[in-house]
Amino acid sequence: MSEQISFRRNMGLFMAVMIGIGATMGPGIFALPGELAHMIGPLGILVYLAMGFLTLFTALNYSELSAAIPLAGGGYSFTQRTLNRPVAFFTGWFFWIGNTLACSMYALIFSLTIRAYFFPEASIVLLSVLTTVVFTVVNFMGMREAIIVITVMNLVELAVLIGVAALGFTDIEPVNLEPLAPMGWGPFVPAMALIYISYVGFELISNAAEEIIQPGKNIPRAILITLGVSTAIYVFVVGVMMGTVNYTELAQSDIPFIFTAERLFGPWGRWAGVIATIMASLSAFSVTLGASARILYALGRDKHFPYFFSRLHPKFQTPHIALFVCAVIVIIFSSSGIVKFVASLSDFGYLMGLGIINYAVIPLHKKMPNLRRPFQTMFFPWVPILGVVTTWMFVPALEFRSFLLGGILTLVGSAIYLFNTDNRAEVSKLVKDYVTSLKHFIYRLRRKRMRVLIISGEKQGQNIADRLLSKDEYQMMFRSAEHQITFIEENEVRCKELEQRYNVPVYQGDGTKKELLLQVGLDNIDVVIAAFEDDGRNVIAALQARQLQLEKVVAIVQNHEYKQLLEQNRVVVVNAPWATAAMVENILDNPVLAQLFEFGIGAASLLEVSVPENAKVIGDLIREIEIPKGCLIAAIIRNTQFVVPRGDTSIEADDRVIFIGPASAIKIAFDIFMFKK
Repeated sequence: MSEQISFRRNMGLFMAVMIGIGATMGPGIFALPGELAHMIGPLGILVYLAMGFLTLFTALNYSELSAAIPLAGGGYSFTQRTLNRPVAFFTGWFFWIGNTLACSMYALIFSLTIRAYFFPEASIVLLSVLTTVVFTVVNFMGMREAIIVITVMNLVELAVLIGVAALGFTDIEPVNLEPLAPMGWGPFVPAMALIYISYVGFELISNAAEEIIQPGKNIPRAILITLGVSTAIYVFVVGVMMGTVNYTELAQSDIPFIFTAERLFGPWGRWAGVIATIMASLSAFSVTLGASARILYALGRDKHFPYFFSRLHPKFQTPHIALFVCAVIVIIFSSSGIVKFVASLSDFGYLMGLGIINYAVIPLHKKMPNLRRPFQTMFFPWVPILGVVTTWMFVPALEFRSFLLGGILTLVGSAIYLFNTDNRAEVSKLVKDYVTSLKHFIYRLRRKRMRVLIISGEKQGQNIADRLLSKDEYQMMFRSAEHQITFIEENEVRCKELEQRYNVPVYQGDGTKKELLLQVGLDNIDVVIAAFEDDGRNVIAALQARQLQLEKVVAIVQNHEYKQLLEQNRVVVVNAPWATAAMVENILDNPVLAQLFEFGIGAASLLEVSVPENAKVIGDLIREIEIPKGCLIAAIIRNTQFVVPRGDTSIEADDRVIFIGPASAIKIAFDIFMFKK
């Protein structure tokens, strides 16, 4: 069956580099320097150098993702595992647009070159069809076979490029490079946007990940080698072109490389340039066609498109159906005869997709921390962020029609995606989740930030701080305010420990003294918590705070004899040491609810218990546990998931069990769940 057929791993590092070189060293270097000379003059040399540097961030991110997730489909496969399903689909959709239309552009450039120099009367449509048919057959027989053909063409192209540049290097005239920036530095970024497509060919290496031997090692190497070699050749060749021909003459030519080669070496230089242009067009065409088919294969494999797109040929083990579909689309667009029209759409697809891919490294680290990453970028998350910025910064430089046509294609992709019932349900769920998140965000913006002063940094005070500063899902679900902690601690060693552990303000001194409270500043305190291990000192500290007219004061005491005195002075008393941190948080975050609990009228308490690994209740069903009458299990938090407690729910190690009920009953339940085997 076709589902059991897999790709053959038969390409090493050299062939992987040839894929990258074939796509990167496309016909752009033969045509774009003329437009660059018109825009910015000799400064175009630095434009190519700067673009190589900025593209490095994307190359590093691609290397990490490709090594960790070596699957056919390249960028789409990365986002399919790191981001939500709709974003993954549109990443694949944008890359498919970019690659398929780039392929059309290469076919069109090849056809125009053939007609201009060999067959003036030839039909562009016929030439495009013949070219597409030939290289569809080559790719149908296997990526390895296609790469053998591509390698030959790459070597011919590189030999001409480097040969012309090396021989012409001695003919460089410094006067041609002056002034360096005749149009100023203003067009620098738009000029970089113009040549951006010349640098993204390395991403096609990842599309053949399932056919590359030792992908974790070879793909990152191939990507970085491709970028380094391409940048060096670009800078060298453009430097010679700008140095041997005045930029004003170069700007008037549609074929600047051939023009330069003919100026330097006569007719044989012209024909060498023509042959190199043809080789570059066909090489890039073949690689891009294969990559486009593999993206469509991946979209079919994950059921975004009809599943038959993911079928592999039983003999050649290539995505033949996806390949034929891409070939038909290439013929349609290349038959238009308008290079700039096709190129603008290709740019839109590449830029949109690459920005998402750069970002995908961040959720890769967060969602899959245990995934083996044979290649890792340094300075996380700055390299992914810089990758996003250095990609999408060029989007505004695109032509208006790129946005218009790209927007239409995006709508087409949306219609295709929403045609699937499961996809519609996924989008509906995501919209609801985003609306809920937005509501929570607005609520957090509106709620008051609680400034909490904890007097004493001993164990009891640290437990409270840990609770109030917790950022896990459960705590943030019930918390009504973000808490800003300040400590007062007398012991110098403990002060240093608090600074290192919490990174919050710490005042050293006796917390029972009014002078120290005044140093903290009454305007900087919303709540005072007296958390000494000694009841007497807590009583003194709490009463001192009340005398300073602080409204919210909490005292941790175990001796009930102090309760009446403190409550007469409007101090909230917490006297259940096994639930101190949870009770204090409840006072701060749910003051209305707290009035119904133990704090005030003694009706009930709220307690969270973390079940130890060797607790006796582990494995027991809730109905089998003798929970005291009047005490209920309100919730169970298990691995950040909210579990509704029922009679047949079993208790597991590290479960966070939330009890509600009278303090006396909760104390018994606490002892039952903490009892060890």
